[in-house]
Amino acid sequence: MSLEAGTRFAGYTIVRKIGAGGMGAVYLAQHPRLPRLDVIKVLAEHVSNDPTFRARFTREADLAAQLDHPCIVSVYDRGDVDGRLWISMQYVAGTDAAALVKASPGGLPLDDVAAVSDSIGAALDHAHRHGLLHRDVKPANILISAAESGTGEPEERRIRLADFGIARQTDGGSTSLTSANLVLGSFPYSSPEQLSAETLDARSDVYSLACSIFELLTGTVPFTGRTPMMLIHHHLTTPPPDVSSLRPGLPPAVSEAVRHGLAKNPADRPPSAGAFAAEFRHAVDTTGFFPAPGAHPRAGVPTRTGSNTPSRPHTQTMRARGATPPTEVAALRTTAVPTTPPATSDTGHPSPPSSPGHGFHTATAYSELPGQTVPGPALESTMIRASGDLHVIDPPPTGAEAERLTTASLACGIAAVPLSVVGGLGLPMGIAGWYLAGRGRASSAARLARTLCVLGMLLSFGLLGFTVGRAIALQF
Repeated sequence: MSLEAGTRFAGYTIVRKIGAGGMGAVYLAQHPRLPRLDVIKVLAEHVSNDPTFRARFTREADLAAQLDHPCIVSVYDRGDVDGRLWISMQYVAGTDAAALVKASPGGLPLDDVAAVSDSIGAALDHAHRHGLLHRDVKPANILISAAESGTGEPEERRIRLADFGIARQTDGGSTSLTSANLVLGSFPYSSPEQLSAETLDARSDVYSLACSIFELLTGTVPFTGRTPMMLIHHHLTTPPPDVSSLRPGLPPAVSEAVRHGLAKNPADRPPSAGAFAAEFRHAVDTTGFFPAPGAHPRAGVPTRTGSNTPSRPHTQTMRARGATPPTEVAALRTTAVPTTPPATSDTGHPSPPSSPGHGFHTATAYSELPGQTVPGPALESTMIRASGDLHVIDPPPTGAEAERLTTASLACGIAAVPLSVVGGLGLPMGIAGWYLAGRGRASSAARLARTLCVLGMLLSFGLLGFTVGRAIALQF
């Protein structure tokens, strides 16, 4: 059932459809009593009739409605009309980060990316403090409000995180309401533990935020694959590319901050989204590197330098350098990310600014409904757009070769222990096994091999020390 403009639904008057998907449709609607436009998600009938989904939807909508933060899209109400579940939320006139990436495939200016990191980091910290995970952090769910209101008056531009519709409590448990939906996020941004159906905590959202920042910097997601299984394999086992290899000239500190957030093991990531944002902001503020992306050609993309087309002008930054850390006032740093890059005419000169209320892409974050994963065609188009990006670094051995290296490291570890009593031969054997374990597949066998190698090396050192000490003692 599609609602036409002018239709009355749950007291609201439908203005227009914003988006649709397998889970239902999303509409812009006039509030029944207030002079305000809201967004209404109306879930499909087959979803609304599922008792398990209804219970999860009701619970998580109630939890999301408790969030009150300037960088989070507010949830207003929920209900049931003729068996169809619906939820209303704040309408953000502007664009989303995914549209900005599409318009600037070389990546956004560093200060703008840091502004997104600041705001979304603060939003996630607020949600995590209230016991909620987002589980679907991605550029399409990061909304940037327009710089002008509908009346033409300038407004404070704000960056908001949308769609907590698949959030769940961070109690570490797994209930019947979530066990059937272990992987609810979008594959290109999902953490290894989320894809492995493991217990999640705030660090899973940190990984997804790092994936989003990676894309805002480079124009592509960290990992690609022609099938979901290939993509999941990369998230679980493949080291992430260095962002500077995809966008030459990025400072090492920025690359290291992103790599820190993309660690496979949650224990190796920043402990919170705010901590990741603070690390990224510090890396940006201490580099002095703020050129527009057009000044740095990517592989296969010709540079604009020397052409008749001017490079994209530098955008206004969010704040002055050296301000308070993002975890304290991130909500105030929401004034500089542009909703669209400047358009150019056929002559190559910037076009005049658009009139108030126009010139912004329609926000698409509302089309992602609770529990919805990336459909096949959409996922595939993302893969093709970024195909080949992983080849900029030398990937570690995979498949049979990785298995052979792991087996060899385990053999070295087993041999290192007895050889440690034979003239300390366990020392070189342990070193060789340790190296091979690092090159092979990350598994329990590799961890066992490293343990045995360390034991063999320690025994060898002990034997050598005892032998030397005994020899010295015999001299006296």
